[in-house]
Amino acid sequence: MSAPSTAERTDRYPATIPILLRAEPFTAVAPNSCNDFQSRVGRPTVTDQDGATPCVVVFTRAVDREIDRLSLWLAAQGIPLLRIDSDRCPGAGMVWDPAVEILHWESHRFRPRVCWQRYFTTESMPVPDDALLAHYGREQWPVFASALFGGAARAVNAAIRPGHPDRVSQLTAARAVGLSTPATVVATTLADTAAAIPGGGDLLVKSLGRHAIEPQPGSLRGVFPRRMSRALIAEECGVEPAPVLVQEFVPASSELRVYAVGQRLIGYRITRTSPDAMWTDPASIRVEPVVLPARLEAALAELTTLFGLDVAAYDLLDTEDGPVFLEVNTACDWLWAEAGAGSETISVAVRELVAGLYSAYQGAGRG
Repeated sequence: MSAPSTAERTDRYPATIPILLRAEPFTAVAPNSCNDFQSRVGRPTVTDQDGATPCVVVFTRAVDREIDRLSLWLAAQGIPLLRIDSDRCPGAGMVWDPAVEILHWESHRFRPRVCWQRYFTTESMPVPDDALLAHYGREQWPVFASALFGGAARAVNAAIRPGHPDRVSQLTAARAVGLSTPATVVATTLADTAAAIPGGGDLLVKSLGRHAIEPQPGSLRGVFPRRMSRALIAEECGVEPAPVLVQEFVPASSELRVYAVGQRLIGYRITRTSPDAMWTDPASIRVEPVVLPARLEAALAELTTLFGLDVAAYDLLDTEDGPVFLEVNTACDWLWAEAGAGSETISVAVRELVAGLYSAYQGAGRG
């Protein structure tokens, strides 16, 4: 089949502002300055018999408060942490020898014992203005991160890669374990979606990917869910430049956020003023611990095993008819929830998990 001409492409894909970018833009700056204790002050002096430093490696970005806190705690336990931030790694001197599990990073020799990928993104990488060089660098670094992640002694969320499981697969899996989910379609022609979703209520248009885009390194633009009437969606005659998720709007007075850490499930009831309040008005969010119903706990435990998760956060609507599954975030924050609830339950569980994985491998006499 021959490629369409420029004129054909223009007619079929009319220029339009994507529906999720029409709202008043919410932007945020993510600086690449590092507040990690071990990166700034130094790591515990621990070496294997060959002189390499056994460590926890985290692939993330400079703005990751959860790992800042974890780094400080691990230092106090004598556990080295090597942080590889996507917005700081270009230009770093590195040699990795997977055969002997040695990573030379900025003149230091490390042996990854535990590896964790969180917010390591190509969009955050500072790259040359030259388009070819920029594409080259952003292509290679994630491949290295995935290779080292896969070759680590023990990976946190070992079965997960960025973007997986996708939101559609998550919904399918949730239904398979007995959870309710909103009726959902994926579309670029929004006017056709109302007929595919039963009922006459409002619809919710959501990003199929992340809830933010980063057109320039360190400059983020929110891509938040948008509630629309069916009549309004029917007027969307154009073609979206990228697929979006369209779901039935399910009324709920609150949400449930359930953190899975190891074998534990830690639940909170979340009340927010709007779907984007996490970013636009975090002070308005109310958080309270909640005891999970046994049926929900069993279903989420099954999903956690199915997805191969060690640390993640489930989002569900708390409706009168029971919980409705929305999504699971394999890279998740928890300090905001702990601050609202006045506890460190999740932080303690994450510390124990990471330290336990590290200690188990050290105790095996490797290195």
